[in-house]
Amino acid sequence: MKTRNEDILFFSSDKLAALGLESLLSRLPVACQVHELWSLSTVMAKCEKMKPRLLVCIFHENMPLTGTLKVLYALQQQFPAMQIVVLTRRLLPLMHALSRYLPSLTVLDLKSSRQMLSSRLLTSINTNAQIQLVEGADILLPDRQLRVLLMLAWGYSIEHIGIRLGISHKTVNAHKLNALSRLQVRSKNDMADLYMVIDELRMIVSWLRLQRNGKLSELSFQSLEELLEA
Repeated sequence: MKTRNEDILFFSSDKLAALGLESLLSRLPVACQVHELWSLSTVMAKCEKMKPRLLVCIFHENMPLTGTLKVLYALQQQFPAMQIVVLTRRLLPLMHALSRYLPSLTVLDLKSSRQMLSSRLLTSINTNAQIQLVEGADILLPDRQLRVLLMLAWGYSIEHIGIRLGISHKTVNAHKLNALSRLQVRSKNDMADLYMVIDELRMIVSWLRLQRNGKLSELSFQSLEELLEA
């Protein structure tokens, strides 16, 4: 008899791609039932209800990334045994770097071959180990660099940020360039994507540092729940 933890959930921001992903998942040589998610806003409730073995998400170019990082982080905290596979070309170095800190997360290039995707998905279903860590960006930026990026995303000028932080505009610009280099953000499109998620990234970096120092409290977990509802 089929057990509930053999379910697979999938989400795609593009409906045509969703059909292809459903077909690919349905053809995998495993006894799993595939279910489509229509919105990322429902993913926590669906995972809580179904306890799936695998969640697959496609983030296309036309999809706003706002909210995606906090969902991935929250899923890791809430369902550590569930494997998560993200297919995207958006902020790939940053996504790969995030997967180094979230053991259940695997990030694949959306342009990967069908054969490779099938192989990686099958591996994710059959094991609890992370597939492959890709060297890339460094998300553990100093708070000052993260704050500069956040203020830029809010629309502050370099000069205004310098005044607010009490540093020179040259120092602000240096923080910006160093942060973008460490995150491997190299184009205007990448920067626009980064600005969508920089607040979430700063939150995740803070949480990772708290985890590393063993300072997460019960209040922190309540704050996570409040974050998901924001």
